[in-house]
Amino acid sequence: MPIIMTDSTSDFSLEQANELGIEMLSLKVNFDHDSYEDKRTISSEEFYEKLKQSKNLPTTSLIGVGDFLQAFSKYPTQEIVVITLSSKLSGTFQSAEIAKEESGRQDIYLIDSGTITVGMAMLVKLAVKMRDEGKSGSEIASQVREYAKRTRIYAVMDTLLYLVKGGRLSGVQGALGSVFSLKPILTIVDGSLSTLAKARGMDKGLQTMLDFINKEGNLDPTMPVGFAHSLNIPKMRQLQEIMKPEIIDGEYVLGRVVGTHAGPGAVIVSFFSKE
Repeated sequence: MPIIMTDSTSDFSLEQANELGIEMLSLKVNFDHDSYEDKRTISSEEFYEKLKQSKNLPTTSLIGVGDFLQAFSKYPTQEIVVITLSSKLSGTFQSAEIAKEESGRQDIYLIDSGTITVGMAMLVKLAVKMRDEGKSGSEIASQVREYAKRTRIYAVMDTLLYLVKGGRLSGVQGALGSVFSLKPILTIVDGSLSTLAKARGMDKGLQTMLDFINKEGNLDPTMPVGFAHSLNIPKMRQLQEIMKPEIIDGEYVLGRVVGTHAGPGAVIVSFFSKE
């Protein structure tokens, strides 16, 4: 049976990862001199509290080549399917590539998901389903790569503060955004983060995000829809009620790496487009 391996930006909890029988490697988040393993050594509540109190935006660290080599060595006789966050958002996928090359193994299959958080989690769950159906590593990798092309993800941020701290917005833009309560609507296009619009207030932000989804008009109702949040369950529930998806994949709390840039209050939805 192939091993399904992913990184912590898939935003599974340790309990969820164990239930699925997957190997989850952690990226790291660093507050000044304190370093934490995403999903392992700091809770979501502790993380967001530290984020609010920190003057400087914490830094994040990718999964290194040595980490992948160590993980690969645990399964010397089993195929391994590795699903990582977009290679345009982190060097983690490149670390996996180098580790595979150094291992000399041909039974490791690497997948650049082209996405992150709940979008990646849904791809991992599809891989788990195929594993449980008895498919080989190469079969799983081939099908997951096709599903990755159909993955769509949208987010509404409740604050511009952390985008300003991270240098993605100027201080002036952030100040104006705070005055007018602007909420950025983001998506991922070709593996990279893209800003679609800014809306006044969270309710308007959710509706604007849905307008973009409806305009695209290709949500596949036969496939699951996933939701995530950074400590904003009420607005996530509101989004679910408005969308009324036929199949809900699950609910996820944004991890420390994505949460560093999103800040508290964000709501995210991911789905598969029609073929």
